[in-house]
Amino acid sequence: MKYYATTDIGRKYNHNEDAYALPEPNKKFSIDKPDTTNMGSLFVLCDGMGGANAGEIASNLTAHWILKDYYSRKSKNNHISDLKKIIKSVNTRIYNLAKENESYHGMGTTIVAVLIYEKKAYIFSVGDSRVYILRDFEFKQITEDQSEVWQLYASGEITKDEIRSHPRNNVLTMALGVSEEIELQEYEYPVQKRDMFLLCSDGLSDMIGDAEIKKILLRRKSLKRISNDLINAANKKGGKDNITTILIKI
Repeated sequence: MKYYATTDIGRKYNHNEDAYALPEPNKKFSIDKPDTTNMGSLFVLCDGMGGANAGEIASNLTAHWILKDYYSRKSKNNHISDLKKIIKSVNTRIYNLAKENESYHGMGTTIVAVLIYEKKAYIFSVGDSRVYILRDFEFKQITEDQSEVWQLYASGEITKDEIRSHPRNNVLTMALGVSEEIELQEYEYPVQKRDMFLLCSDGLSDMIGDAEIKKILLRRKSLKRISNDLINAANKKGGKDNITTILIKI
């Protein structure tokens, strides 16, 4: 398995509220070498929200707390149920931090987490960051957005392409850290050789549609070049938000 992650500030903002965590050591968050052999490979991507730098804090803490708590467990069993509990626990921690610190009031974050373990991808999602899969020439979105416009799309009132231009496409119906309870979406997906998973913030999916994303992924370049091509394409369309991608090639 190979992977590559990158984040870009985009063309509108002067700071980046996206964050990601990879199954690698991280001194800043005291994450030792993750035991990917026994516990799988965990990838987390977050898109923060909130005043001042609160969104950046929410996304960074969420991504790295989840990764650290998952790999620091003593138990080598119950990986999936433990990961669900960890995500919900981190929601409580972010919620309490925002409640106790006035400058953090209203902060929150989206999250997509993908655990590759024993030939399956276990996927968890809150908000409108997305996980896609490219298998051979079939490309599809696995996660469903928790947003007002996704509900319109699901009911047939708008097309998927119209999501990107809808005036309320940034209104979430669920985010991590903004309430005591979250509706955590769960997906289990079989993994095959040569599958490619894409995790991304809406800074990518709001700028370029699924057809263009698929076209870029099919270029079969290195993961780094594919990531750069995705971000360049989003910036060429306006770069109206921070842009973050994680590519995982099985």
